[in-house]
Amino acid sequence: MLARRHALSLGLALPAFSQSFPTRPIRLIVGFPPGGGSDLVARPIAQRMSEALGQQVVVENRGGANGNLALGELARSAPDGYSIGHVNDSVIAINPLLYRNLPYDPARDLTPIALATVGGMFVMVPADLPVRTLPELVALARARPGQLNFGSAGQGSVTHLAYELFARQAGVVMEVVTYRGSAPALQDMLGGRVQLMIDGINLAKSQIEAGRVRAIAFIGGTERHLHFPDVPTTTEQGMPGFVMRGWQGFVGRAGTPEPVLDALENAVRLALDDPAVTALFASQGVVPRFAGRAAMGRAIADHTALWRPVIAELGLRLD
Repeated sequence: MLARRHALSLGLALPAFSQSFPTRPIRLIVGFPPGGGSDLVARPIAQRMSEALGQQVVVENRGGANGNLALGELARSAPDGYSIGHVNDSVIAINPLLYRNLPYDPARDLTPIALATVGGMFVMVPADLPVRTLPELVALARARPGQLNFGSAGQGSVTHLAYELFARQAGVVMEVVTYRGSAPALQDMLGGRVQLMIDGINLAKSQIEAGRVRAIAFIGGTERHLHFPDVPTTTEQGMPGFVMRGWQGFVGRAGTPEPVLDALENAVRLALDDPAVTALFASQGVVPRFAGRAAMGRAIADHTALWRPVIAELGLRLD
């Protein structure tokens, strides 16, 4: 009853058909380890979804293969709404262009539920690296070819693609060190083994504020980030072609009944309307932005169309 009253207190009552769903806990599969950027978004939303739906939404981290293992697990689940997945733009729109043998077909096996956040990535370096601007980073990398390490959240991940774009446009070569998610890459940056990351800032925000990591450029567009207005864009620093925008959201199993998808979509909306969630995201540098199933479907199609020629030009194909 407390969960139902919480939902109603937000002024957005759950639809009547949701009363028959769910009747047991829901599994939310996250394709990256605990503590990473995806996990930091998924967990608070899952908690508020639990309150709205009256059943626990339990986060299950299935890291590996750049999110493919998690979506493969979801694709093998029943289309009943009791298994759903957290995705980012890379996993749902880019992986199908990169990998030859996916354990799922996004068009056949998955269906959108809702978009939850939008944003771009930041170029980040350890605070003891003697660079404060993008041109200074490029100059250092050119002076020390192959001697700086870039921390990738996974081979073929959006962080990996961001590095490839940066390296080609800047004319630099670094050693790419591949991790199973962003969190271990950040730990190695703090330990002095990684000199560059390109990732969402929510993961590193506390380290930036503590002076251990420095954000030197925002690659999310021509305007500076809402929560980090002091960080100049790549366009301002002479690299207008180095721009990437991203988002995170939720998907279900294709064939899930429409009323169940409606209930899940509405639960995400309720979660993002919660002031506690928006305040938490603001403290992490995350911009919440709800959009429903139809809008998410368009976002996936648009992102796929954007990245298809880029990946073809880079010649990237993964097994």
